[in-house]
Amino acid sequence: MGPDVPLLNEYKQEFFWKRFPQTVLGGARFKLGYCAPPYVYVNQAVLFLTPWLFGGIGTLLCQLQLLQELHAAVLSGMLMFTAAAGVQALAFYAARKSGTVERLGAPNILVDEEEVEFTNCVSPETLRFIAPGKRFGLNVVLHTIISGLLCGFGTWYVFLGRLTSLYGSIGVSLVVFVLSWVTLCIAEYSLIVNTATETATFQAQDTYEITPLTRPLYIFIFIAVDLADRFSNPVPELQLACQTLHVLFLFLPLLWALGALPPLDALLFWGMEQVLVFGMGGSPMSSNVRLLLMFAVSTGITVCNYFIPSALGVVLFSVTTGFLLSLDLSQVGSLSKSPREAFR
Repeated sequence: MGPDVPLLNEYKQEFFWKRFPQTVLGGARFKLGYCAPPYVYVNQAVLFLTPWLFGGIGTLLCQLQLLQELHAAVLSGMLMFTAAAGVQALAFYAARKSGTVERLGAPNILVDEEEVEFTNCVSPETLRFIAPGKRFGLNVVLHTIISGLLCGFGTWYVFLGRLTSLYGSIGVSLVVFVLSWVTLCIAEYSLIVNTATETATFQAQDTYEITPLTRPLYIFIFIAVDLADRFSNPVPELQLACQTLHVLFLFLPLLWALGALPPLDALLFWGMEQVLVFGMGGSPMSSNVRLLLMFAVSTGITVCNYFIPSALGVVLFSVTTGFLLSLDLSQVGSLSKSPREAFR
């Protein structure tokens, strides 16, 4: 390739500048390849800023000392839970109203979006374009509950009083507060309204809708560290970690967009394999099914060892199960067949 050859041709550049902002913003489609009415963008903007509105209500009531921090966070979470349930109800209504039959499976993320004919701001076509909805009823309930928890804990995570106690400056606290809510809005939008096309992908098709849980998972990890600092004895290292993570929290959208953080399914399988190998002395597995099976069996054996009262019993049980797990049990079937074939 010569120096004058572009990395992306005109078509790919257009596709990139349509798709990349969607990934950054958690699935909000503010740049389309065709003309759309203004209410399409307004509706998406309102849904995008809804968590910030509810979190702002809780923060304001807390700052005015009308509610305690915990009660304000619970209020914000309940409001977000109600809004998420409303969005899912509208998506279900639009799916029933349109009466279209879709093939089960993830859509092709490498093709352009089909042009949609919008009639009004609450038409089934508009609702399905903005909030496609979930494929499974269990995910509707689960994602709605998680959205409420995320908004509640997120409001608690970025309270101005908490940020001021960490950094000792009102100006820095306000900057962190505003940018943190941008991160929370991105995660909420991807969870409830429309899932973003992630740069980091572990499986070709998201059959069980695991991708929407990826961004909230990382936010809950940040919140867990903050809660540990709140409810434990003062530890300078933990407080320093909270200060650092609050700043890193602002760059989560960039890390998600660049694919620097692994998706949820890959992270869980990797974590289970690390625990199995380094924590329980097992071996790496060749497939996800074997990994899940071996991790479950090893965890069960570890729990059983904890409840055995006799030290001798623990030793005998560990030796026996360790020997059985060290065998390649997949070869038992072939070994049992070979003697029969020898007598034929």
